[in-house]
Amino acid sequence: MTLYLESQAIGKWPEPLETTWQVLGGQSAVQLAPKLPHLGLADILFMSTVMSLERAERPWGIVSWMSEVFGLSRPALYDLTKRVKARLLSEQRSVALLGSGLETDDKRLELSPNRLARTVLTATCPGKMAIRPLQALLAEAFGQSRSIGWVSELLTEAGRRAGQVLSQIETSALQNVIVARDETFFQGQPLLLVIEPVSTTILLAQACPDRQADTWAVALLLAQQQGATFRGIVEDMARMYPKSQKEAELDLAVQKDSGHIQQAGSQLRRELERAAFGATRQLLNLEKQLLKQWDERLFEEQYLPAVSQEARLYEQHDLFSEWLVHLNDALEVVDWRSGEIRERATNEWLLEETLTAMAQIDQPGVQKWVKTLRRHQDQLLTSLDGLAGSLQPFEAHLAQVLPLPELQQAFSRTVARAWRLRQALINGHSSFRPQAQKADLALQALLADHPDLQPLADRLLSLLDAACRTSSLIENLNGLLQQFLHQHRAFRNLDTLQAYLNLFTLWPNMRVFERGKRRGKSPYQIAAIDPGTDDWLALIGYPPA
Repeated sequence: MTLYLESQAIGKWPEPLETTWQVLGGQSAVQLAPKLPHLGLADILFMSTVMSLERAERPWGIVSWMSEVFGLSRPALYDLTKRVKARLLSEQRSVALLGSGLETDDKRLELSPNRLARTVLTATCPGKMAIRPLQALLAEAFGQSRSIGWVSELLTEAGRRAGQVLSQIETSALQNVIVARDETFFQGQPLLLVIEPVSTTILLAQACPDRQADTWAVALLLAQQQGATFRGIVEDMARMYPKSQKEAELDLAVQKDSGHIQQAGSQLRRELERAAFGATRQLLNLEKQLLKQWDERLFEEQYLPAVSQEARLYEQHDLFSEWLVHLNDALEVVDWRSGEIRERATNEWLLEETLTAMAQIDQPGVQKWVKTLRRHQDQLLTSLDGLAGSLQPFEAHLAQVLPLPELQQAFSRTVARAWRLRQALINGHSSFRPQAQKADLALQALLADHPDLQPLADRLLSLLDAACRTSSLIENLNGLLQQFLHQHRAFRNLDTLQAYLNLFTLWPNMRVFERGKRRGKSPYQIAAIDPGTDDWLALIGYPPA
């Protein structure tokens, strides 16, 4: 009871504290607390002074009392005190970034609002930081405390600016190009993407309520709104894609993604293999039972049919595996063994023979897959048509430099084989490394003896790069985007999600590649698109100053 009675005396403070509070005068809002117009400078200094006392010296209950008297929450009192301290002690505790080797604090870099914003945006792209770790970064690096709302609003505002910039960037340098399209999802929300594979420029990244044909039709038109024009498109076998072209009144050459086909074929082969192994396990179990105790009925009714089933499944697997190799060969642009650049007639014949043979395999999964390939058969080799047209002027130029046909063929095949084996390594087929090294050495030796052929070799490599037959680049982009989105978990609405997509689109378009064949240039630079600056943050209103 004594403790209870003592706790009721929280309103009785030492005389200096009580007197000071009584004489506080009302004033207008100040910069230290612009959103709290009922507080004047004297009020703020009084609260900050009390809150700056050590806990042991601070009167018990004073924080709750000030919270009630001044209409502030307890966290707001602590935050307000931090701001006052930072302002009053700015000269002694200014945030600085010290360069390596500095012996004194004379050369400190003041933290401007733009630098703080650039830090947040850089931590977002390319940093992939979520908001809470970003708050910890600001506190540790700069001694700055920023709320979740502040960071979120900065990202949203920067995203809106990025959207405005993207809508004004001229993309007419991309004329009659082949693009790839695909969609990914974030918490059930469709995200539609269109990319130009040669330069890897993202032409569209749009959050949409659905991914129906009419939505995709609008997306294709939006991707060309700034001047780019398409002559072909690489896509998977989604059923709404053909209708979307009709809705948009477009007539683009379509190349179905051969990478998806090869992945699906490999998956189906593994399923057939597992089924065959399962039949073997079942047969071994039956053999164990018969060895343990002979059963004539079990032998005739289960064991003999199991033997036939095992043999049939292995036959299906072996036959499918054999023809799957031919199917993959029919989808090649360049023969990796000889370097021959394929003609459509050759690949069409091989594809037809392969599908006819696969249709004879009496297995439901194979039958269904063959029907799917038949439905899109005319669009599996479209890239060869575009390549054949591009090769005609190249071959005419090559004939002027190398008059003999056999020399022309040797040159083209040497370059093409090196390109094909490099692509194999890029796609993770490390078993091709010895062949790729030999092909590169052969190409280097050829160009060393004939340096005047280097421009022709570069031109042929570019033509082969442009013969896009897979959407692997956009699949990689989808994977990268998912990594960024995963850190944020959720967005308030479609607009805030789109703002984040705008940031994600502008940053990689202006990011300079550090390695690979595109090293030293950004996608915009490769595509000859000039946004006016190389600094994507300055472009959206956050210059370094």
